[in-house]
Amino acid sequence: MFNACGERYESLLRHAQTVVPDDGTPVKTVDLEGLLKTKRTVPGKDVGDRFALERALAEMKRQNSHG
Repeated sequence: MFNACGERYESLLRHAQTVVPDDGTPVKTVDLEGLLKTKRTVPGKDVGDRFALERALAEMKRQNSHG
């Protein structure tokens, strides 16, 4: 069964979403919070990814609180 950094399919379901890019093909994925949960590796090969995701989440929260 799927397991990424201790996160299982069931634990990521609440982060599931479907996005539709410009070509119109629906793509099932997880939101940024769900993706961040899968980037908690040791000794930290995903540090750069985590940093970028945390910045993106902070910016989204900042924008949502101002509008």
